[in-house]
Amino acid sequence: MDMKSKLNMDVVNAPMSGIRKIADSVAQMKGIIRFDLGEPDFDTPKHIREAAIKAIHDGFSHYTVAPGIVELRKAIAEKLKNDNSMEYDPETEICVTAGGAGALYCGLQSIVNPGDEVIIPDPAWPVYLGILAILEAKPVFVTIKEKDKFNMLPSEVEKKITPKTKCIVVNSPSNPTGGVMSEENLRGISEIAKRHEIFVFSDEAYEKLILGGTKHVSIGSLPGMRDLTINQFTLSKTYAMTGWRLGYCAAQKDIMAPIRKVSLYSITHVSSIVQKAAVAAITGPQDCVKEMVEEFKVRGKILADGLNATGKISCIVPEGAFYVFANISQLNMKSEEFVLKMIKEAGVSAINGSSFGASGEGYVRFCFANSRENIKKAVVKIQDFVKTL
Repeated sequence: MDMKSKLNMDVVNAPMSGIRKIADSVAQMKGIIRFDLGEPDFDTPKHIREAAIKAIHDGFSHYTVAPGIVELRKAIAEKLKNDNSMEYDPETEICVTAGGAGALYCGLQSIVNPGDEVIIPDPAWPVYLGILAILEAKPVFVTIKEKDKFNMLPSEVEKKITPKTKCIVVNSPSNPTGGVMSEENLRGISEIAKRHEIFVFSDEAYEKLILGGTKHVSIGSLPGMRDLTINQFTLSKTYAMTGWRLGYCAAQKDIMAPIRKVSLYSITHVSSIVQKAAVAAITGPQDCVKEMVEEFKVRGKILADGLNATGKISCIVPEGAFYVFANISQLNMKSEEFVLKMIKEAGVSAINGSSFGASGEGYVRFCFANSRENIKKAVVKIQDFVKTL
């Protein structure tokens, strides 16, 4: 029996993440300085851990309501109002999800039909492509360029609009580039969305990790965008909670109703224990976030300066997130070849830019969520390695 032919071919043919390809292989190796997986190297702050432990001791281990406990949704609503200048009703317009990826899947599943076109940045987080493939939607790429500080330009978006365009995905700060969208460019994209009545999915997973001078702006806060935007956030990056798997999204109630339905039928609800921890994260002291951001600023500069000192690799100091998207075009080699060779010969890992789309070729993503000491060691190793190429 040909088992494969009996499976859902949209799922079978969905692309696997190039990030995981590298990360899973490196996980089996010893002595590698890792710049591959995108997660903070800090521990989850103590007050958040203690809230989870208390929830366990209190017996808070049963089913919760599907969209998330009311206490958490109210905390999220207050946070969105104070930090993002957006007002959403916790009763009908917020859903707690299985990480930011869960919000992305539930959101796109709720608005995209087979054959619809979804505009995404290129390079982009590979999860976008996997989800769109499963949903039988067509990704339409807008190249984001280093010379534009890796911003998605409204003029380029406008060129890609067709009668089949259903949604524009905006990712700021960006994974993999570290770019932060300017308010001017966000306003330009919002005007396009309103003019053509197109949804915007705003991926703001790295909203708190602003390292440069460009202020983070939520596109959903701009005039006329409340009813067109699905806003996605996660606790993973802000509070070093990648393994806890809690994110959330906000959208007007007619969009939120199907989002909640998809979440219900896929996960029922996020862990009750983790939801209590999330309340502590959002409502508790935020000094831990500020300290982490200040450290990332230093680390990003150390890495960028070290890479630029090779004379063969160039990069801009990132405005946000914790990635340096380094240009290796002078080396005249494919990004995957460079990465595999660097792992083998220098003992330093990173992710080839081609994992993030065609426009990522010629670049390598280095995640500097590692200690200053390790970054300095890695820089020396990379500099010596580049001399051999």
